[in-house]
Amino acid sequence: MATAKDPDVLGTPAGAFKLCFLCVRDLVSNGRLGWYIWQSRRVVGWTRGEEAALLATTALNLPDSASIVEVGSFLGCSTILLAGARAVGGSGRVHSVDTFLNSGDELSKPVYDAIAASCDTSVLDGFIRNLIRAGVRDLVEIHVGESSGVATRWNTPIDLLVLDGDQSCDGVQGAFHSWSPWLKPGGFVALHNAEPSYRVAGHDGHARLAESLLASEDFDLAGCAATLFVFRRLTGRATGR
Repeated sequence: MATAKDPDVLGTPAGAFKLCFLCVRDLVSNGRLGWYIWQSRRVVGWTRGEEAALLATTALNLPDSASIVEVGSFLGCSTILLAGARAVGGSGRVHSVDTFLNSGDELSKPVYDAIAASCDTSVLDGFIRNLIRAGVRDLVEIHVGESSGVATRWNTPIDLLVLDGDQSCDGVQGAFHSWSPWLKPGGFVALHNAEPSYRVAGHDGHARLAESLLASEDFDLAGCAATLFVFRRLTGRATGR
């Protein structure tokens, strides 16, 4: 979905050349997964480079028929990484949870609003269009609503929980406590903007949660790249409600 804030997808010779160069580089660096990393680049978002490779590789290495829950999808940048990985893996499903109304913490919402205002369609329609263009629409189930509300209707163990929605402390804690009971032992939780020392008022919920998980005996650090931290659940079981 082309927008004024996404020069990579604008129809200019420079933009087209850059896209071709990045496509070749992604394919050389990441094999089949590189195709979806490149498709993700074509969408406005914030998961790029090493973060994109880590998130996609984590999703790729999940068990067969993996269940992935992504809280906070916006236009689908990370969703394409997750679903593309499962397309390469041969099975599995991504559940995208979002209001698609640009809701979120006070720091993020104005950015979402500005990007949405430059789009030629609604956020939800743009999200679906981006999934179709990337060839992963059939692997994604869309759950429109607040995270806590969708979680109350959930009944399936989760292999990977990706939190990238409301990043206020209350928003992050609410999402984690709503969804983590369904996380399998050996399952993963991925947090964006989660450097433990990161402190921006109203936007450091993931950093604080990362600090808590690093100190917990129930999780260990499975990987990190730039601001993306991935934790593995060590103990307990997926208890749900």
